[in-house]
Parts: sequence; structure tokens; C-alpha cells
Amino acid sequence: MFDKQLQLGEDETLLALQKAWADALVTLQEMVSKPSFESWIKTALPVRMQANAAVIGTHSSFAKHWIESKHGEDIAEILTKHFGFDVKLKIEVIEQTEPPIMAEKLPAKPKPQTNLSDEAVFQPLNTRYSFDNFVVGPTNRLAHACAAAVADEPGRTYNPLFIYGGAGLGKTHLMHAVGLAAGGIRPDFRVVYVSGEQFTYHYVTSLREHRTAEFRRRYRNVDLWLVDDIQFLMGKERTEEEFFHTFNEIYETGKQIVLTSDRPPRDLDLDTRLRSRFECGMLTDISPPDLETRMAILQSKAESERVLLSDEVILYVAQLITTNIRQLEGALVRLHAYASLMKTEVTASLAQEVLGDYYLQNAPVVIDVSKIVDEVAGRFGVEPTDIKGKSRTKDIVACRQVAMYLTRTLTDTSLPAIGKAFGGKDHSTVLHACRKVEERLNKDRAFAAQVDELSRRLQTER
Repeated sequence: MFDKQLQLGEDETLLALQKAWADALVTLQEMVSKPSFESWIKTALPVRMQANAAVIGTHSSFAKHWIESKHGEDIAEILTKHFGFDVKLKIEVIEQTEPPIMAEKLPAKPKPQTNLSDEAVFQPLNTRYSFDNFVVGPTNRLAHACAAAVADEPGRTYNPLFIYGGAGLGKTHLMHAVGLAAGGIRPDFRVVYVSGEQFTYHYVTSLREHRTAEFRRRYRNVDLWLVDDIQFLMGKERTEEEFFHTFNEIYETGKQIVLTSDRPPRDLDLDTRLRSRFECGMLTDISPPDLETRMAILQSKAESERVLLSDEVILYVAQLITTNIRQLEGALVRLHAYASLMKTEVTASLAQEVLGDYYLQNAPVVIDVSKIVDEVAGRFGVEPTDIKGKSRTKDIVACRQVAMYLTRTLTDTSLPAIGKAFGGKDHSTVLHACRKVEERLNKDRAFAAQVDELSRRLQTER
């Protein structure tokens, strides 16, 4: 099989690597935290195939070391499964001819001030994320209807609009669609799209460079404010305060605000004033798509990519991948790349060969409270019943707080449900426990290593 790869021309080989890398990004996005993915993985570029090595370029020695040490083996394994032969990974530092897509991390040293245009500061909307190619189903119909209504009459209905749900379900797609539709029919309509992470970065930078007035002008002079992944603001008190005042300024002037999060406002560890602002508008969730919607998504994506798929193949993939639209699209990329490389048609048997083992092996690990409690109890040498009980012994309380924190971060369990599982505590007790753990994580490296190891084991052991 590897001999076939060698017979491809240089351009074809690079194209195959580019497709493989695009496929790998989909998988890595599920494995790596969002800040790390945006900073180190997403900015890397496929360079060339060199014998049996995939050469990937990065913009710095630090990025090279980070990828090699943290995810080098993962990437090599993903590429090997993609191509069907043993692929080694080689990372090179390449000269950066243009800025990376995401340049939102604080620089190591202060840079000279520059008067950037607003277009250079904020991310552009992705034209691929429109209402036209958003597949509507039972689990996203209300969110889609609310988003369309907001785009038709921004500032008049459902303000703010708060969309929440798991990763890869279409929240960001709808947010971009609102911006594209609202701005497309209003030439002077000012749309600003930003993530919670970017808002934090811009605010911290403005403080350091004494440019808060400029920061506020950029953020408050808008007609439509789109804020993705609002949960990133949690634990950043000064940023929360600035966000609160920015939100109020935009809202009080009758401008539209759309927010997304991985959880509802009641489960966000944010200032009560912010949560109440979010809840005063329209709340709508997006859940994993049902079988028919997954099939429709695959069909739509295949048509847009001009990939011929039989009903049998579509049904197989839709039944195999059940929770995440991003994984559905990644499976299609994988199938198309493999078929193109091997110069064969996409059949049901090929889909089973290429996708079956991979997605079955990489199916999400089920994590529940009992599993977390057992893991924490085993790690710290206490009884699971003590962690779930009412003991106020210092060591037991510390273990209980860690278990609550891991339940909060690794599952979709609501705060009241977490409290109930741990001896009938209320949600404020759970929030307090999570804050205590986060504070200790920032101060105690040994403790942080223990919690990281627990998290890793819970997410990998079946």
C-alpha cells in the first residue's frame, strides 16, 4: 500500500497530506483543549511527504516542542490510520510569511503599539456557516428558528439570544449565520464576532498597554455582538466585570447580542449579575442530532464537497457516529481522502474498513459520578461512601471537592444534580468546591499533576 503512495506525483502527494491533515485536525480538536488547539495545532501546516514521514511546519521552536512532546504520537497514529501505512511525524520550524489564523495569545514581551483597524482585531465571519447549509432537525429546530428571527430583526426579538450545547453540534455555525444574514442586507451594519478567549486577550492587552478607551470603543460601537464560548470567562473576575459593563452598554442601546456556551447560564461559574442578564433573553439548547438529521447532514456535506455516497454508506456512517456533527464531517473527509488516494469508490465495505475500527476504538468514554468517585477514592486512599457522605474531615472534604470539580468539568451533570450526588449539597456548595480546587491548581503543582492524571485516566480508561 505504501508503494502506491510513492507513485503519486509531488502535487498529488501534498494534496493527500493536506487532506489527511484536515482530517487529523477534526480528531485532534476533540482531544486537545481549545486554547491549546487554537495556539499550537491549528496554526501548524502540512509541508510535504518525505519518504514515509509527514512533515508538518510550525511557527516557533516552542510550538514544535509542544506538539512533539504532547501529541506527536497521537498525530502519527492518526495519519497512519488515515493512509493505511506506517507514517512517522516530522515537525519543522518554518518561516512565517503571514500571521496565523489565530494570533490571540499574549506575546512573551510587550510589542510596540500599533493602530490596527477593527477588521484586523476581530475575526471575520466564516461564509461556509450560513443558514442555507444548516441542516435543521428536531434537536436544533428551536435554536435555528430563534437565530433566524434575530437575523431578520436584530435588537427587537430574543435579545440576548443564548444558545448552549455540547461541542460540535452547530452553535458556532448558527452564530456565524446570524451575522452573515443580518449584515448581508444592511450595508452599514457593524457585526463583531469574538470568542470568550479573544475578549479576555484583548482586554488584558488593553490594560497592559493602557488602551482601555480604545478597547471599549471597538467593543461597544456595534450593532450585532456575537460572543462564542462564553464559559471561557469563568474565573477571570476583572474580565467578567468589563464584560458586564460592555454587555450593558450594548444591550441598553438596543443592539443585538448573541451568546453561545457549552452549558446553560445557571451552570456557569460567573457573577450572578451576568447570569441574570443572560437569562433575561431567549435560552435555547442544541442536542446531538437524531439518525435522520445525521443522514441529512452527511448528504448535504457530500453534495457540497461533490462526493458521491450511496444511501448504504450514509446510513452506516450515521449509525456509527451519533453524538457530534464535527466527527460526522471528519468521517466524510477521511473516506473521501482515502478513496482518492487509493483511486477507488466509496462503498459500504470501504467505509467499514476505514472508519469502523477507528471510531469504535475512539468512541467517547462514558464518565459518570460513580466512576469519578471510585477513581478519586482509589487515588487518595479513602472510601467512596465517605466522599459521597457528610463527613467534614479535612482529607475527606478535599477529596469530595476534587470529585465535584471533575464531575463539573468532565460531565454535563448540572450543579444541583452534582450536589445531590454528593450527600445532598446545594449548587452554591458545588461552586465553592470547584473554586477551591481551581485556586489550589494554580498554586500547587503537585496537586495539579494529581488532578490532571485523574482526569486523563477517567477520559481514557473504559
